[in-house]
Amino acid sequence: MPDEYTNTIRYYASLLSRHPAFLGALIGVLAAFSQALLISAGGPEAYGFCVACHTRDMVNGLTNIIAGTNLALAAISKNSLLPVMSVAGVLIGGYISATLHREHRIKKGTTRDYLIYFISGILVLNLAMIFGGCPYRAALRTGYGDLMAVIFIVSMAAGVVLGAYFMLRKAEQEGA
Repeated sequence: MPDEYTNTIRYYASLLSRHPAFLGALIGVLAAFSQALLISAGGPEAYGFCVACHTRDMVNGLTNIIAGTNLALAAISKNSLLPVMSVAGVLIGGYISATLHREHRIKKGTTRDYLIYFISGILVLNLAMIFGGCPYRAALRTGYGDLMAVIFIVSMAAGVVLGAYFMLRKAEQEGA
């Protein structure tokens, strides 16, 4: 009888662990816990996970270590042995996950495609740094009445809508 209950529990646990809502809630709880740890380690409240800010801190921190410069870092990176390496962790984790689940495929593109991706990435990161980093920080700054943060949030929303539109249009052209 206990084996039957154990197998049933394992079956439902397996189903639950694959459900997107469960995984989303788990990631949310882990992100909130990580944020609490970052704040207790001396980081600013609006410094959870930001690709723009963490990339800046990673590049600046590694440049400071290697070249002996004194480039600007957020408080959390200044007080640590190594700069925040979350962007590298996301890339490595994504690669490992895609490889394990046999979803990793290299898409062949033209030189023009690679150049557009590269320039777009530079533009996104630089504009994010100019306008305040990430949507969380922009939302906090909006609460303080910062007009640039409002412009950033509206621009980001417009960019997401336009990007989705162009991606859908391209997918329809490839499917037809």
